[in-house]
Amino acid sequence: MKELIFNIADIFDSQSQSGCLSQYNAKKYHIPAYQRGYKWASSTNGAVSILLNDLWNAYDKAKNSDRKEYYLQYITVKPIKIEGDECLEVIDGQQRLTTLSIIISVITSILENSNITSGKLGYAIRDNFFNDHIYRKDDLLKLVSISWEKHIEQNVNFNKQDIFYLYSATKKSHSTFSSKPFKNNLSDFYTYLLEHVMLIVNSVESHIDSETVFRNLNSNQVPLTESELIKGLLITKMGRQSNTDHKRNFQEIVEIRSNIGKHWDELSTWSNRPDINSFYFNNHQDGMYQLLKLTAIYLDNGKQKQLKRSSSKDFPLFNFFLEYDDFSDSYQKLLEIKNKLDNCFSNNELYNLIGYNRYAKGTNHNTLEYLFDLLKLSNKNILIEKLKGDKGAILNDITLEEISYSDSPESIHQILLALNVFVEGQNELRFNFYSYEKQKWTLEHIFPQTPEGVRNVLKKEDRKAIKDFLGDALTDEIKQVLDKEERDSNEKELYQKALKENPELNSIGNMCLLTGADNSSNGNKFFNEKRENMLKLIQKGSIVPKHTFDVFSKMFEGADINNMTVWSVNDIKAHYAHINSTLGLKTNNI
Repeated sequence: MKELIFNIADIFDSQSQSGCLSQYNAKKYHIPAYQRGYKWASSTNGAVSILLNDLWNAYDKAKNSDRKEYYLQYITVKPIKIEGDECLEVIDGQQRLTTLSIIISVITSILENSNITSGKLGYAIRDNFFNDHIYRKDDLLKLVSISWEKHIEQNVNFNKQDIFYLYSATKKSHSTFSSKPFKNNLSDFYTYLLEHVMLIVNSVESHIDSETVFRNLNSNQVPLTESELIKGLLITKMGRQSNTDHKRNFQEIVEIRSNIGKHWDELSTWSNRPDINSFYFNNHQDGMYQLLKLTAIYLDNGKQKQLKRSSSKDFPLFNFFLEYDDFSDSYQKLLEIKNKLDNCFSNNELYNLIGYNRYAKGTNHNTLEYLFDLLKLSNKNILIEKLKGDKGAILNDITLEEISYSDSPESIHQILLALNVFVEGQNELRFNFYSYEKQKWTLEHIFPQTPEGVRNVLKKEDRKAIKDFLGDALTDEIKQVLDKEERDSNEKELYQKALKENPELNSIGNMCLLTGADNSSNGNKFFNEKRENMLKLIQKGSIVPKHTFDVFSKMFEGADINNMTVWSVNDIKAHYAHINSTLGLKTNNI
């Protein structure tokens, strides 16, 4: 079974069992023609200078640390044949691999050691440049001793952009390692570089088109994710890591890695299930990443020091697990967290409570940190009390008379969602949060705010409903306007202004939750048309929350069930009283 993580010595090893090339039966790495030429700059802030400084700082830090390894992240390769020879085509990471070859060539030329990179890079273009100018000591010294201008004078073939960058990287590396303090510690640094600087090798199947993978990687469509990097880290390290003096044999390592790989696939499938991802991870593009991040938060006891310290492009999550160092503990905690979350998801009471607290608008409960707070609790009973307390805190902050759609839409949403999730006398009823989220349920005025749009003409029964709704606010002028078959914009504005001045219009008694599609299709329709839409939705198999169904069926005390085609002011008041009695919310009368 092939390794996933290699030190630099093994990256260029084509002979021993531990070598990356030898594990693929390859003789060298091949840089294909579809890739751009070498282009790492050697200026002060260029990629070559940054890499040199990073490697030296890692070496310097490792002197006084038990943690020696330094990761240069990954390269992506694919086994191919070039002129009958087995090779590893470098799909991603050629700049990094090329720079390492230059660095090692420079160091071995100074130390007069054998060059382990010699002959290990083959370019589809510039095929002979490394062989002619970098691998051998005398050629390399000649290359760096002459100015770029002189090289161009002597050899017109030098005047190419990628050769300029190769030349500059070699010259920069040579001047760096020939100076203090590098030169005085060069032998120790070189040992550190070979043994403790690591690369993750991501291998793709030989039948996969390389150029497609390359385009996707470089357009950020399918990058190697941190989840995959962490998988490689744990599989490799746990195979080798043992908590006993027993040294695992190769067969044991293979079995451990095989089991981890199998379980990892199960974890990834579970965390990316649409209902799970929506419920716990806010529909993140990579649910497995979120599960790993939650595990890191747990391992770090909620502090996230390492995660906050690094920028996203530095793979902070990968670096957290790397520095945490106890790979077995990380993996076991990952499994434990998944199992706890899955158990909560399967338990209707816990599911409803967690879902309400996370989906209610205006709370800070839809975060991984909130899940961490829940996971810390020792048993189910304590967890239920915590969740009920959080639910109560949301609802107890609301004074029913003080909320209206115009200034408190979040509070109205919190109340209506609670009515749909926690159905009185039906504790085992399971609310479908996935359908609720997918269908984008939003607040809807049952009696419309603007009953007459540009193209909509009020029917006779609609005009009567508006007159009844206005009650004492129905002036002679408004009555005359509503008696007309059609109205101009000024006339529409006249009666609609009177509607909006009625506090019942924006009262929670005139609100319900509807799917986004229904909300949009209903437009400014009246109750009966909305009710018909709702019945069609149910007939199509859509999941309609209990409270919303009850509203359009007028299944609450005080509703006018003798007139199922009209939603009146009395219905609004009865609905308001029903909400109050069902949830026992705080009122100014208490």
